[in-house]
Amino acid sequence: MKLKIPRAISLAALTIIVLLLAAPSWAQSIRCGNELVRVGDPTIELLQRCGEPDLKELLNTDGLIVERWTYNCGSLRFMRIITLKGGVVQRIELADYGSGPPRCQ
Repeated sequence: MKLKIPRAISLAALTIIVLLLAAPSWAQSIRCGNELVRVGDPTIELLQRCGEPDLKELLNTDGLIVERWTYNCGSLRFMRIITLKGGVVQRIELADYGSGPPRCQ
């Protein structure tokens, strides 16, 4: 006996798979108001577009200073952690849910 899967379920499953595969790319940018910051942008553009972060951390990694800036994007939104090396945005990660008013989108 051959099992038939309704077309709507197949389409929903395919959509979920595509979204899961695309998820890492969602964290490759941060939107602050109408401004967008991406991996590769200079630190000055991040400051101009998003302002000062809620938290700045300095890490010493093999003699190289790495900065991690955290932006609290508000209640029901994920915070963003931005890693900076040599004055350039190297990585943008999603963190836990933030709190307070929305700051980034």
